Amino acid sequence: MIRVLLAVCLLLALCPAGRAADLPLGLVESVDGQTLVVAFEVDPHLNPGSMLAIFGPGTVQRHPLTHQVIVENRTLVAKAQLTGGAAPHLQARVLWLAAGASIQPGDDAIPLPGEAAPNAPPVMADPPVITAMAGSTVAISLPITDPDHDSVTYHWSLGGTPGHCGRLDARTTAQPSVLWSAPATPGKVSVTVVARDAVGHEVTFTAPLSIVALDDPRRRDLQLFARWGADAEHPLNALARLGDGWWSGISAEDGRVVRIDPGWLLWGWLGGSAKSAPLGVALAGHEADTYILNKDGTVLIAAGDGSSHGTLSGLEKPSAVAVADDGTVFVADQGSGGVMVFESGGAYRGRLGRKGDGDDAFGELSHVALGPDGALYALDTKHRAIERFDRFQHRLPSWAVTGDPNLDPVDLAVHARGLLLLMANGAVQIYDDKGLAREALPALAESGLVDDPGAPASITVDASNEVFVTFPDKGYVARYLAMGGVAGVRGVALRDRSMIAADGAGHLFALDDDGNLDTFDTEGWLVARQGGISRKHCSGLAASSDGAWVEALDRKGRTVVRLGTSERKELLRFGQEGKNNGQFQDPIALAVDDAGRSYVLDGDAYRVSVFDPSGSFLFAFGSHGKGEADFKEPLWLAVSPLGTAAYVYDDYRLEIKKFSLDMAANTASHVTNTGGKGDGAGQLRGPVGIGCDRDDIVYVVDSSRDDIQALDFHGNSAVALCAHPFGDAGLRSVERICLSPDGLLWLTGDGTLSGLRWMTKDK
Repeated sequence: MIRVLLAVCLLLALCPAGRAADLPLGLVESVDGQTLVVAFEVDPHLNPGSMLAIFGPGTVQRHPLTHQVIVENRTLVAKAQLTGGAAPHLQARVLWLAAGASIQPGDDAIPLPGEAAPNAPPVMADPPVITAMAGSTVAISLPITDPDHDSVTYHWSLGGTPGHCGRLDARTTAQPSVLWSAPATPGKVSVTVVARDAVGHEVTFTAPLSIVALDDPRRRDLQLFARWGADAEHPLNALARLGDGWWSGISAEDGRVVRIDPGWLLWGWLGGSAKSAPLGVALAGHEADTYILNKDGTVLIAAGDGSSHGTLSGLEKPSAVAVADDGTVFVADQGSGGVMVFESGGAYRGRLGRKGDGDDAFGELSHVALGPDGALYALDTKHRAIERFDRFQHRLPSWAVTGDPNLDPVDLAVHARGLLLLMANGAVQIYDDKGLAREALPALAESGLVDDPGAPASITVDASNEVFVTFPDKGYVARYLAMGGVAGVRGVALRDRSMIAADGAGHLFALDDDGNLDTFDTEGWLVARQGGISRKHCSGLAASSDGAWVEALDRKGRTVVRLGTSERKELLRFGQEGKNNGQFQDPIALAVDDAGRSYVLDGDAYRVSVFDPSGSFLFAFGSHGKGEADFKEPLWLAVSPLGTAAYVYDDYRLEIKKFSLDMAANTASHVTNTGGKGDGAGQLRGPVGIGCDRDDIVYVVDSSRDDIQALDFHGNSAVALCAHPFGDAGLRSVERICLSPDGLLWLTGDGTLSGLRWMTKDK
């Protein structure tokens, strides 16, 4: 105890006065290289990232007669940072070790209040147990902190069998949390997050996820989670990412400010409605606020709910705004003569530059951007120059805009690779610290994703160093990887797709008017395009659960074409015109299961043909007639992803016929029929598509009833779980249904694509 008290005394020089007496005391329990386990007698209530002082043996004073130790002066041998564990046994890593010293079990460990690890990377405590009911959506929130309080971006991915892990709502977030739609079958998967702080540290964390069986399907309800296309997405003149991960943009249609969630799933108006949304010509983000520059010469500082946090005024002809980390505001204002600078509290500080044609004057000041070191860059489009100021707002030598003199500069932004200058042709010049444009990002038009994106309007860089360029004329937004190259594009024009398919990881696949097969990621970005088949002749589209391939049913050619989504080539083709096994007369619907088997409904042959993963015929079921198991007017086909059941909608009696599948015996047996004409639960009037998930829930979209029904087929008869009008999905009409294996429902219509998923009902 004496040695511990003396160690505490040594800390008086390290700790604020009055704090040492409150410090919890611990002992090093074990040492493994740079990793320690420290045990405390009581819970020290320390967060990951907290610092510890480690004291080892030192000099001793002994009694002159008995030679017993009277005083032991312990020596500071190391400093360590807590990384996790559960009290009273905590883990730590050594960040500093005294020269020639070593750490031994039994050494004292005492917290260092107020001391943060130097440039320490993010750390995570023991992750919580995250459990979800099969097919439901829950929040994943991990205890990740940054000891230096740097801003951190989080990049998420799921681990497990591809196509069987569910989907995440966003690729990147500004907080260590994200929504996860769990698979429809019980099991265990994992989530991995790469945390990157503002000074470049990158740490990868993994946490387990558990899916438990759904005891009662009625405990869930379908809710809208994504909506893209007409009246949902907007062409943007400007875009900025806020510190909370949300996006703000200015609609090119009327200048109103839109608000977009971190995963680009849902768009809305800042303030909650179009009527209350503020107007702007430019904007910038700072923490969770949007700084909106208006034509009237004011800057509105708005919170996420649209409420005002203040206003800056006194501007004449403002065109752009930027906000520093400390809240200092810079406004490009040619009318006032230069860059107007405001303190974080709103007080006017001064002006940088002047109006004119001299060396320190702006001919046409259009845009400003800030670097992480506080440097300011101002674009003078008339003089084709980039004016620069250091963090103390001292003028630095100008940079000339290089390249084609007939190509106008449009906007600029600061990136880890240098200063980005957006040109009128959509290319992005990259200027190094010498002011030389040695590299460039390719224009969107060169990506092959869209034919003519139109003229670019703005460029922005988010905290992950991804680059975004807006094209308001055509309504596109292009996304570039942090290291360059177009990673995706989005826009209203890409949503007019009636033939779509979904895999098990949240990706969508669609045929465009030219017969190209488009691949969309979980956030709705078009990431790949390849040749396919004519959409005019395609009567069915289905994707493998892992998204490795997509099958298209060529009604005119009487064949099934399998296309690889990574190889981007034709992998397989099977079927031909005829009446024999494996041949088609009028193939009208297509489905696939998790095992890679294909199912084709033939409207003229009145049967469903089943093929193995190599395209070889296995068996067929169905016959023409009016009996319970017969087909009279078959239209739609759905198959359980597990390959255990098939469902055929027959328009003759407006019924869905269920067949049990035995793949070992290559047979199918009729189980039950459900439906009948009417507006009651489970009844039908005019379905435009059906689908089945891994939990044997069948989804029916009915254009005559104007609703979506979910039917539970676990037993020998169907039970209606819910019915939602099209209006719940923001649609007036629906053309097609697309279902993922885990029950994510996508609806197309009115040039809009809407997604619904299961959420747990409030008790």
